[in-house]
Amino acid sequence: MLDQMGRHTDAQRHYASALKISTRRTDNSFNLGLSYLLTKDLKNAEITLRRAVAQPNAGPKVRQNLALVVGLRGRFEEAEKIARSDLPENEAAANVNYLRQMLAHAARLEKMGRAYTPAADAGS
Repeated sequence: MLDQMGRHTDAQRHYASALKISTRRTDNSFNLGLSYLLTKDLKNAEITLRRAVAQPNAGPKVRQNLALVVGLRGRFEEAEKIARSDLPENEAAANVNYLRQMLAHAARLEKMGRAYTPAADAGS
């Protein structure tokens, strides 16, 4: 809820406190990882989501978000490998290819001095 309100620092503090109480709760690591992702702290998002994936009850959603973060960090082959753990090979490849295209598009816009916003891209 705090992340949805844009209070990411408060959310991260809350999730980190919850992790101190129970390190085995995948949802705490997952939520903290997503909070880092929302603030573009990809390094901490990856570290935290890897911890969540290591839990025995980690589900596909956790692994797919880890694949997203790894892809956003530019490691596309690794991202596709992670994505294939839950998706058919062609879907995993398509997801990573889309991510690669989106990042390339964002880089082109940045060179032109324009910010990339995914919502604006939806209409094109």
